[in-house]
Amino acid sequence: MRGPFQPYPVDQVHRLIEPGPTVLITTAGDEWPTVMTNGFNMPVRHDGLLAAVVGPWDASFSALRRTGECVIAIPGADLMETTVGIGNCSSAEVDKWEEFDIGAIPAATVGAPLIGQCQANIECVVEDDSLVDDYALWVLRATATWVRPGADAPEFHHRGNGTFTENGAFHDLRDRMTKWRYLT
Repeated sequence: MRGPFQPYPVDQVHRLIEPGPTVLITTAGDEWPTVMTNGFNMPVRHDGLLAAVVGPWDASFSALRRTGECVIAIPGADLMETTVGIGNCSSAEVDKWEEFDIGAIPAATVGAPLIGQCQANIECVVEDDSLVDDYALWVLRATATWVRPGADAPEFHHRGNGTFTENGAFHDLRDRMTKWRYLT
């Protein structure tokens, strides 16, 4: 013990610092578009720079490396079970679009498709892949973003152990954002 604290496993620290929402990442595959579940992603800057971990253990990795583009689709909590199912199989073996009855919509700026059932889709190109070999971390630049009007299914977050949380209560503190007023 250290004061009121007890030790916590370092290899579980990702459960304390939550990454972005659980998303689906699509790429233009060889036989059909790939789609994968991703729980390690984040905004990098306010200008549309994002990052996601996609490694060689993912079938989407080679497609992302080859094409340099993808779509980050944000499912609502209504797609939580479908999203987990998508993550439990490989696009190298299964046409997930057919298996999970998800709708592909042509993107405007990239070859990877949007996912029709999602709340939002972000078309991206690879901005920087210098961290991929060491960390499987892709820095991506948003080139177009699409949001479903009236989408009200909350996004959800993976906690790293098969459990998820939904976004909760909304707290409006825009009037207190004095230093970052331009973001409100």
